Amino acid sequence: MEMKRIVGRKVWIQMALWGALCGLSVVPGYAAAEEAGAVQAPAAKDVVRNVSSYLQWNTPVNLQLEDKALPVQGAMINTVIMVPLRSVAEASGARLTWDEATRSVRIEGSQLSAVQKLGEKSVTVNGTSYELDHESMLSDGNLLVPARLLPLVLGLELRWDSASRTLALSSRHGSGGLTIRTEAFQLNGNIPVAYAHGGVPGGQNVSLPVSWSNAPAGTQSFAVVMYDIHPIADNYIHWSVIDLPADMQGLKEGEAGSLKAGRELNSYFGMEPPRYSGDHLYRVAVYALDTKKLDAAETPVFFEQLEPLLKEHMLGYAEVDGFFKQ
Repeated sequence: MEMKRIVGRKVWIQMALWGALCGLSVVPGYAAAEEAGAVQAPAAKDVVRNVSSYLQWNTPVNLQLEDKALPVQGAMINTVIMVPLRSVAEASGARLTWDEATRSVRIEGSQLSAVQKLGEKSVTVNGTSYELDHESMLSDGNLLVPARLLPLVLGLELRWDSASRTLALSSRHGSGGLTIRTEAFQLNGNIPVAYAHGGVPGGQNVSLPVSWSNAPAGTQSFAVVMYDIHPIADNYIHWSVIDLPADMQGLKEGEAGSLKAGRELNSYFGMEPPRYSGDHLYRVAVYALDTKKLDAAETPVFFEQLEPLLKEHMLGYAEVDGFFKQ
């Protein structure tokens, strides 16, 4: 039943987004189906409702850096969060130089050097080019860039809070000395389509390989969570595994559904973001815990439902982010 519910939710996301992009009304149709008993009533947080309210999303986005509100706001343009580059970069300690001849900006950080040209989607970081999900643009004299540029160029972690419409930015998160890696993709890189759900062309719904090391003293078990922080998904969990023994060092590719140890709270559901919704950031996180058994009786849907329990027993934490779109 849980998988059918999730698949149904995914189908409704696709239909709702397509309707929104075409200017159609998707809320009455969903309400009618709900009234007829075809779908469950939406919860307080619901990805279907997020998509059905898509046309109202092009409003300001609050920005926060290291738990402090910034005096500027971002803007959501067709599900892509755009941020004022200079304000965010300078607040994080980077230096910006504008080249009028090439209509481009150079960003210099402690370890990174990047160039972003006005009106283009690509950004060059330490000599490597990355494709973004929206071109840079001018608005009221500010250069706006897609939020995906921030991890690439400034090394910032992104977190989304739908209640306050806040994009929280911080230094790369981790604790307890724990480290994580995956052979599937590079940090802040694109996740290969094979790991996507079967509803995506080329998707095979193969679970990602993930490994960890340097567990802190006292670790009794590990938990692994994969979730999507894009505002549409609203921190929707795509995979969660708990009660992994303390002597384990990772999960193999495709191991979901046939684990020899641990417990899957959320079965693996590969990436399947709605078409035309831009880059979705998928975070894979591992937690070192002080208990062998995590008391998680109910299956969480959103990360906020699971995070408090993980934090209650957390000795160490590490994460790796990748992007996917269709």
